[in-house]
Amino acid sequence: MADYDIKIERLLKECKKGNVKTEIWAEITNLDTGKIMKKLIWWKDEDGVFHDGTPDLPVDLRADVDNAWIEQSRCW
Repeated sequence: MADYDIKIERLLKECKKGNVKTEIWAEITNLDTGKIMKKLIWWKDEDGVFHDGTPDLPVDLRADVDNAWIEQSRCW
């Protein structure tokens, strides 16, 4: 099982309708290989619908990403 370094970033984007679109991105670094993956893990679209992008992550990585996101969101 690989070790990962996960950094979470929140982006706020203004949409055509005047609403704000929220995106949560994860920068995931595999510490064994040095490979970096940027992944959109969660977003709220212009219509206020929430989307989860974590289901297509490897199972062993989902919990790590979710925990990193929860920890970072406490600072926002």
